[in-house]
Amino acid sequence: MNDQLQELLSKVYEEGVAKANAEAEKILDKAKAEAEGILQKAKADAEAELKAAEKQAAELKKNTEGDLKMASNHTLSALKQKITDLVLIKSADAGAKAGFADPKFVQDIIKAALIAWKDTGGNLVLAKELEAKLDEGFLSSVKQSFDGKLTVDFSPQIKAGFSISPADGSYKLSFSDEDFANLFKNYLRPRTAKILFDS
Repeated sequence: MNDQLQELLSKVYEEGVAKANAEAEKILDKAKAEAEGILQKAKADAEAELKAAEKQAAELKKNTEGDLKMASNHTLSALKQKITDLVLIKSADAGAKAGFADPKFVQDIIKAALIAWKDTGGNLVLAKELEAKLDEGFLSSVKQSFDGKLTVDFSPQIKAGFSISPADGSYKLSFSDEDFANLFKNYLRPRTAKILFDS
């Protein structure tokens, strides 16, 4: 009987071990499957984050390149404008100053400008420095042609050139070296830029 009991115990033990091994194998397979799932999810999450980071980096690169291009174009445009202005300042300002330093040139401009006020009269204000340079005969003839309807004054506020206004003083037209230089600069700016930069 002892042998039978021993045999029964051995059999129960073997069945228990086999059952425990099978249960352990199931638990192990389940743990492996869960671990594989966790690993797959981690890989998928990492790939998604990597793609998002790459997309963000590409957008940042594109935006930065666009900003750099815009800044470069703006800087180049400003530099071209500055160069054009410097060329115009050298040419137009110097030419206007030279013209207004010549009394004959100023007299011719005064005659041409005063034609519009021939019937109504007006006020002519000249640069103080022209007082000694303009011929008194010229000023007398200008006044006579207006039949006393023109007043002529000299002002230290006008650096070069003159201004004309109607007798009622409702407006004033200025004819100075700066006015002429600015007029010529506006006219010559596009042409100068084309000559300098569209070669």
